[in-house]
Amino acid sequence: MAAAPVPNDQRLELPFNSTPKVAGRERRELERAITSWEQEAILLGRQPTLMTLDPDEIIGEKWSYRFIVAAVDPLVENWTLLFYGDKFAALLGLPAKPNQSIPMIQQLPPRFVPVLTKGCTAANSLGVPVRMQGAVEREDGRRELYRAVFIGFRVKPNGSLPLAFGSLNYRVTDRSAPTMRAR
Repeated sequence: MAAAPVPNDQRLELPFNSTPKVAGRERRELERAITSWEQEAILLGRQPTLMTLDPDEIIGEKWSYRFIVAAVDPLVENWTLLFYGDKFAALLGLPAKPNQSIPMIQQLPPRFVPVLTKGCTAANSLGVPVRMQGAVEREDGRRELYRAVFIGFRVKPNGSLPLAFGSLNYRVTDRSAPTMRAR
């Protein structure tokens, strides 16, 4: 997919604007992820599905901070990470390739389990991109200020298996640094 600007009259209409005031590299990545998804929807004439994603892009630089979660069961305990980029893996201490036989919550650092489960759930419930930002405490007393976006989708059109496409990034600060508001 080329990253060409999408004219305003061709952008997907969303029922409300969930854009928080964010800045910097993290915001650019989140907005690139959303724009890329919207452009793919315009090219396809419908929402992308897992079957329409380009496997070559998933392993490329564009997907560095991106991921796909499968809500394979109503119980969040059974959700799995299908794909993720190398920088997402490094940030969260994950192996280079996802192990889809191990539930997501057993692989993620505990401090990020609520972020990913809430974001994936909201994206599939609301049907619009869900942006989140906030702070999580680290064991060493420092904070991770995160920004994330989640977009719900399916394996195939009208499919029943909910998936979430997303992007996550964070930076580490001292405990005394100001925090972002949680969303």
